[in-house]
Amino acid sequence: MEHGLDHFFILTEPGAPQADLLSAAGLREGEPNRHPGQGTANRRFFFANSMLELLYVCDEVEATRGSGKRLRIAERVSNPEASPFGVVVREGADPGSPNFPGWKYFPDYLPDHRFLRIGSNSEILAEPLCIGLPPEFPEDLGKPPQRRALARLTGLCISLPVTRLSAALESLARAHPIMFRPGEPHRMELIFDHARNGRKADFRPQLPLLIHW
Repeated sequence: MEHGLDHFFILTEPGAPQADLLSAAGLREGEPNRHPGQGTANRRFFFANSMLELLYVCDEVEATRGSGKRLRIAERVSNPEASPFGVVVREGADPGSPNFPGWKYFPDYLPDHRFLRIGSNSEILAEPLCIGLPPEFPEDLGKPPQRRALARLTGLCISLPVTRLSAALESLARAHPIMFRPGEPHRMELIFDHARNGRKADFRPQLPLLIHW
């Protein structure tokens, strides 16, 4: 799955205690991170070519009034009908050819007036957030080694209870091998190494996540 997919996230309760379920299943947790001005923090699990981020609100005031307020993350966390997911991809070198239509977000935690592109569907709470990183955005370093069975992500599928995908999600699916399944409950499925071992881990109901390897 060598594409522009950088990472993806699931919104959780403060502290992301669900990360302990992933650790117990054999995934190795990396260093956590905080997003000043956005009011969020995370717990992260790195793979050979991607990363899963469990994202949560750590500062309600920042989340609702700070630079990232248009993401409406606090509202998404508190609304059971909202999508708890986000997909983060790397933009191409040509700024005139974005992965999806959207708007510029200038986070406090990025230097030199750098911005992220946020999908135009950000107001549609039932859909995942779409986020584009600039091509010069540095990759995370110090990724912990993963167990061999979950080495490389080869498929990402996100289900959502809408009847028709927005233009942003349709554009994202055309640009990257990400599958969206409308008309189903919120669910994320990760496929590693083409699921050649025929095994599966289901983290529901604590997390709307299934992993196949």
